[in-house]
Amino acid sequence: MVELLGPGGSLEMVERVFQAGANSVYVGVKGWSRRSSKYELDDNTIRRAAEIAHDYDGMLRAAINAMPRSGEISMFEEKLDFLHSAEVDAIILNDIGLMRIVRDRYPDMKIVASIGCNIINYQEAKLYRDAGARMIVADCKLSLEEIAEIKNKAGVGVEVLIHANTDFTYLGKCWMSSYKALRYEELDGKSYYVGSPNRGGVCFRPCLMKWGLHGGGTNTGCYAKDFNLPNDMFLMLEEIPPMLDVVDCLKIQGREYSVGLIYEIVRFYRDFIDECMAGTVEMSVWKQKLDEIARRRDAERIRRTLELMKAQKERINV
Repeated sequence: MVELLGPGGSLEMVERVFQAGANSVYVGVKGWSRRSSKYELDDNTIRRAAEIAHDYDGMLRAAINAMPRSGEISMFEEKLDFLHSAEVDAIILNDIGLMRIVRDRYPDMKIVASIGCNIINYQEAKLYRDAGARMIVADCKLSLEEIAEIKNKAGVGVEVLIHANTDFTYLGKCWMSSYKALRYEELDGKSYYVGSPNRGGVCFRPCLMKWGLHGGGTNTGCYAKDFNLPNDMFLMLEEIPPMLDVVDCLKIQGREYSVGLIYEIVRFYRDFIDECMAGTVEMSVWKQKLDEIARRRDAERIRRTLELMKAQKERINV
């Protein structure tokens, strides 16, 4: 049975995602994951989220996928001790050194190599497997055949994003936001760089601003203007049925969306997967349903992007 993984940007979202039919939920550890702290959870809330997950016979994953400084390794170990004591089922990481710490300290804790690892072949997958990862998140640009090869030759579980975005760089590797707006803060003693998701803060989405391409001299004209860099959202549908025999987990992103919208998205995919498994899918009906959800999702994303752009100008976190 394929695992359906949903986002948990708040305790309310955690519970509603399980009510919608998800098998597992992932949450961000405050100061340690690639989102604004507004959508991350503190220790007490994570402990309660784990209890909710287990009440639904589900699993809770904690994301620690922001790159730490050397001086923060001991902080990571303390946080890891807490997550294990709180009975968090899995930890999402993109730092191979941290994976080895988890493997050696708590071999019973499942490690997921984040999309930020950008694993695109089975040899890379083997590297992360040897560091302790039991599952890897496949890059969005990989074909189903490439995903199957990674799974079979590396001997790891494979997770695929079915609601995410196609970045113009590799997901998790873009530093553009930190060039536009970067401010150092501390969050519970942890370095927190507002404007750099790679170091724990929020991305201000500068790629979605209007850009122009100019020549090198003062007298040259503008080659192109008012264009966006590629950063398109997607909601998979037709790609899913053939995946069900190959992948182990389907992931829905969206900690920053409204609880109601995320509930609808998770419920949609739960029902769609169940019908696929039963062999009763009428694709045209599901396409129409998805179009309606996508319109609401796009409207929320536009509002969120405008909030982030305004915050970038004001140099505040949101």
